[in-house]
Amino acid sequence: MKKSLLLKGLIYSIISASAFASLVIFVKLGYKSGFSVKDMLVYRFVSGSFFMFVFLLLFKPSGLKITVNLTKKTLVTGAFLYTAQSFCFFSSVKYVAPSVTELLLYLYPAFVTMLAAFIYKEKITPFKALYVGIVLVGFLFIFKDALHSRIEITGVVLGVSAMVIYSVYLIVIQRFLKYENPISLTFYTIVFAALSFSIIFGIPKEIPNMRQFLIIIALGLITTVISIGFLFAAIELIGSSLTSIFSSFEPVITIILSLLILHTGMNEYQAIGAVFILTGVFMANIYHLKTSGQ
Repeated sequence: MKKSLLLKGLIYSIISASAFASLVIFVKLGYKSGFSVKDMLVYRFVSGSFFMFVFLLLFKPSGLKITVNLTKKTLVTGAFLYTAQSFCFFSSVKYVAPSVTELLLYLYPAFVTMLAAFIYKEKITPFKALYVGIVLVGFLFIFKDALHSRIEITGVVLGVSAMVIYSVYLIVIQRFLKYENPISLTFYTIVFAALSFSIIFGIPKEIPNMRQFLIIIALGLITTVISIGFLFAAIELIGSSLTSIFSSFEPVITIILSLLILHTGMNEYQAIGAVFILTGVFMANIYHLKTSGQ
């Protein structure tokens, strides 16, 4: 692979990871601005659907094509799985620091490995067992912190629930992507999540103030279009495995943004847990890089 492509893919991956990492920050800012979890979920997916529609219309119109099979699949991924995952994820941020919610979500490589072994009968090698164990040790440090009442257990439960649902979502997506365009599957997943939340919660009646309006734009544009757009651009250049390696910086970026914007740090238990989880995630991505042959 040419160094120029690798560098470009690295830059795209970090931009995507930074945009994804900012989601929990904007959610926290949304709570501070007076938004409820219901408001932000509706606004995020409605605005995300709109901005992504415009993006696809201008740059990838083929991504707007929909079939009966794609409709059925994105009803599952969008109206059910992504809706449930997003509700748990956004709700978790209400109770715990953004960095903790992000780290809990990043337990998913370990959980996906165990799910794949159960569903697809994939063999758990010694190396897989090692990185799963390291990630779980990291979780135990964060859970220990919660039990000592340094963080609210409700937030941890919601964060873990978001991770479990997200893991199931990834397993389902793995099967669906064999027959569908990834960007079309992503777009209509977001569209059906928007419809689902709009039906469940209704469209917010109060007109957002300027600060809230900027948060809505950030949730739709930065955490949806920019994050997904640069993710797919990186995958096209360097492949999914290398992109996953570079995207491992996402929780680190969240921690940095939390310090800079929200002025929330991490105590010793959370910091130790973060080191274990990030080490395990990096090892998992290295493993998939080697086995993919990239």
